[in-house]
Amino acid sequence: MTGCRFEPDVIRAAASGEWTSSLRGHLDVCADCAAAAEVGPWMEEFARVDDREHILPDPAVLWLKAKLMQSNATMQRVALPITRLQIGAYLAVAACWAALLTWKWPAIQGWVNVLTPRHVVLASAGAQAAATASLSVSFFAGIVVLSSATVFLAMHTILAED
Repeated sequence: MTGCRFEPDVIRAAASGEWTSSLRGHLDVCADCAAAAEVGPWMEEFARVDDREHILPDPAVLWLKAKLMQSNATMQRVALPITRLQIGAYLAVAACWAALLTWKWPAIQGWVNVLTPRHVVLASAGAQAAATASLSVSFFAGIVVLSSATVFLAMHTILAED
């Protein structure tokens, strides 16, 4: 099946809208050229449609993102020893808290039991409560030091993320 020799001229005229009188006359006698003239503008528009699902970004944007990712990876690699030191500090503070509370647990338990309603009623009635172990000054100094260390680590973690 061969096309008409005027078909390329008809397609070009249909796309540009510049028709000659001889081409318009030819459309009346040639069915192939009439079909090409009818479909030509639609095919030109269809050829200009970008049918890719994801349009590729600008190469400059890709290059910039690659540089940012490279600097981010470098920053994480450099910060790794500091992160490990911070984790070690958290573990050390938690171990100190556990040791302090274990060391004085009977005294803490007796001190908390003084605050029970039964003990308050007996104390107000004049009954003598059993003597509880006292909490030493070193215990309260430990509480102050460990609380300060905990707050310092927490603030360092919060502020270091920015």
